[in-house]
Amino acid sequence: MSEQIPFWMDSVGRGWHPLLRRLHEQLIAVNPDYQVRQLKEKWGMLRIYLATGLQRGDFIETGRLPDEQESQRMAREDDEARRLVRAAEEESGRICESCGEPGEARKERWIKTLCDDCHTARQARCGRPGS
Repeated sequence: MSEQIPFWMDSVGRGWHPLLRRLHEQLIAVNPDYQVRQLKEKWGMLRIYLATGLQRGDFIETGRLPDEQESQRMAREDDEARRLVRAAEEESGRICESCGEPGEARKERWIKTLCDDCHTARQARCGRPGS
């Protein structure tokens, strides 16, 4: 559990937390033992990197390889998990990272996905009203 989405949620804004909670539930349904290697914001969108293939389980530590059936099951789970992650990453580009309302990419020093209100508030805090 420590390497699943709830552990990483503080690394991004609260506005994306409902999306991440939903993704966590979806990933649990695919593989209850899924692991996140990294979760961050980049270019105004979520980036989520999962442990896949032989990174999962104890394969690296033990040197044991999965049998054919286990390998096929893992491939199906990995494909479905990647599909879910891609969809969540794309959706994050339309959700304000700060408040969760509909947002769009705003480029200043870096790209952040923000709604109009959060964008205006951010500009005021940074001393750039009307930019």
